[in-house]
Amino acid sequence: MVVFFDIVDNWLLPLSLWFIMFSMGLGLELNDFRKIGVHSRGFILGCFSMMVLVPLIGTFYALTLAPTPALAMGLILLATCPGGILSNLMTDLAKGNVALSMSLSLFVSFVYIFTLPFIASFALQFIFGKSAAMDIPMSDSFSKILTVTMFPVASGMIVRRFAGSIRADWIRRYVKSASTSLLVAIFLLIVVQQWSTIASSFGVVMGVVLLMNVSNLALAWGISRLSGLRRPETIALMMEHIVRQEATAIFVAVSILHRSDMSLPMIINTFMGMLVGIPAVAWLRRKAAAAAKAEAETETSMPLENQL
Repeated sequence: MVVFFDIVDNWLLPLSLWFIMFSMGLGLELNDFRKIGVHSRGFILGCFSMMVLVPLIGTFYALTLAPTPALAMGLILLATCPGGILSNLMTDLAKGNVALSMSLSLFVSFVYIFTLPFIASFALQFIFGKSAAMDIPMSDSFSKILTVTMFPVASGMIVRRFAGSIRADWIRRYVKSASTSLLVAIFLLIVVQQWSTIASSFGVVMGVVLLMNVSNLALAWGISRLSGLRRPETIALMMEHIVRQEATAIFVAVSILHRSDMSLPMIINTFMGMLVGIPAVAWLRRKAAAAAKAEAETETSMPLENQL
């Protein structure tokens, strides 16, 4: 059984993440990166919130509410995750600014790849003491993280460039389905492996993860309101703050740090983000429909000479 879980941690998890990132690359073109910064105010505010405010709030919750140091480390890793792939889809469903959502996901993910080893090392030292720094060699961490993030994304983009968008989209559909199914199976195996930890801490960890999601949603809404962002930009920021890219952080916890228990907050958030996000999307869609209806009624009630 130990050998089986070693294979899961060291081979199947990196492989599933590689193919998920490869499928992301299959859906990207260089032009997508040129869109970064087009919506400058929302983009700058979103980046600042995702890379500074959300990690600070999440770290506070981790240090004050986590039942164990390992789970505190997992919550910190969760707090530093960029927005996930599904955030773009949910932004679209909620009638938000998809270009802004994609720009935030791409840029924050790019920065995250290079800052994650430092974040993990600092958090280890802070929570477990200075001796923990030896558990995450920087050069080895960089190479492993780049191997399952930057390289597969670049490979997917190259395939799309030479295979064409139609064929790349066809390949992406099957690769993404297979790799996501494998990742879900791995999550379930980790849950089985860490059942004793889950049984003793599940309620607390789930409560902290829920609190983080609600706080992040409120933070994105508050920043948008105070800065005067339009509704589509507000929606994009809200979705980026709750739908996270947990897979890379799980890879760090399981395959680099060799602590499956640290991955539990990220696994819980995979479902909790949807639990918070789906009602938020439904509410935002109703608000958008109501606003569109009110605008149509206003135009209809205007005098004919004003409409002309």
